[in-house]
Amino acid sequence: MEIPTIRMRLLAEAPSRLWMAAGGTLGATTQRQLRQWLHGHAQDGYRQFFLDLRELRCADGALADELHTLFPRIPDARFHLIGAPDRIRDFAIGDERFILHTAPETAWWQWAHGS
Repeated sequence: MEIPTIRMRLLAEAPSRLWMAAGGTLGATTQRQLRQWLHGHAQDGYRQFFLDLRELRCADGALADELHTLFPRIPDARFHLIGAPDRIRDFAIGDERFILHTAPETAWWQWAHGS
């Protein structure tokens, strides 16, 4: 039996913006870490989150009912999701808080231009 782990690394920081990478398995036990990290930084005033999720995978069935609590529900917060797993990407479609990127280049352009 595999023990789920998650790794989070802060890669860049600017006023009200963070760029972070996450890898490992997001499941019932590890999603709490990511939720606390996102909510804590939102409480500190960060509003744009560039999240490189290319090395993250979702555990089977672990997130279905809890994705809505993972990301802070702050109207002016934006989450740039880079290479998000299908389950997270499907959840984000149609929600204006999320901007989906298939590769880091488009997210980097938006980071560099402050949008």
